[in-house]
Amino acid sequence: MLTNTPFLLTSSDRERACLLLHGLGGGVYEMQLLGQHLWESGFTVQGILYPGHDQPCERMPRSTWQQWYGHVQESYEKLQQTYAQVTVVGFSTGCLLALHLAAHYPVDRVVLLCPYLLIRRQWFYLLPPEAYLFSIGWLLEDVPRWRLPLADPIMHELALKAAFFRSFNLSAVRSAIELIELVKTELSRINQPTLIIQSNKDTIVDPSGAVYLYRHLSSPQKQLVWLEDSDHIIPLDRERTQVFDQVRQFFDPA
Repeated sequence: MLTNTPFLLTSSDRERACLLLHGLGGGVYEMQLLGQHLWESGFTVQGILYPGHDQPCERMPRSTWQQWYGHVQESYEKLQQTYAQVTVVGFSTGCLLALHLAAHYPVDRVVLLCPYLLIRRQWFYLLPPEAYLFSIGWLLEDVPRWRLPLADPIMHELALKAAFFRSFNLSAVRSAIELIELVKTELSRINQPTLIIQSNKDTIVDPSGAVYLYRHLSSPQKQLVWLEDSDHIIPLDRERTQVFDQVRQFFDPA
């Protein structure tokens, strides 16, 4: 069963810890199975909920990237007091927070799962989705969210039960776009080993964002892995076992 409850799974290994960062409008349930896998592999693992994402309600509240990052920063600093190496694993908008953190702190490694840099444009859109956000989007507080981007039908039902919100706050999306523009200016400063995993069938973010990050990150050790049978929430979707294995191998290469 998936739950949207923050967790701290501790290991006897005092060297390594992982901080898991969920997506915009989602929650820590998105990272739950990956966190369990990493804990069983010997890591201390923490999954958090950002401000504006931490209370169940029908409509997603307004919140800003500065609020999300403040909690990420605080959580990282607490782990850093105990563990010699802290790796950050971000999913979707969590990737932006992970990259911003890595630009300012000595994060050991960075994992980016379906990073959000650009909303995927469907053929029936007349304009890029961002154009609507900054035009008629100002007239709307939120939009309904009936389905989660998961191709696995069983995991979709489990995630839908765990999710807090049935809407998507557009003000929060615009704040995430502000963070995107900031992170783009910081990529040349990020030289930590980085793993990027992206699905070609992602219906939420444009897969070109993963390629952009791979090309612009300064890290001499970076890897881009493609999935072919998952939607956006890859830590829960059909190829989740492959995601777990790739992340685990990246942490401890043979």
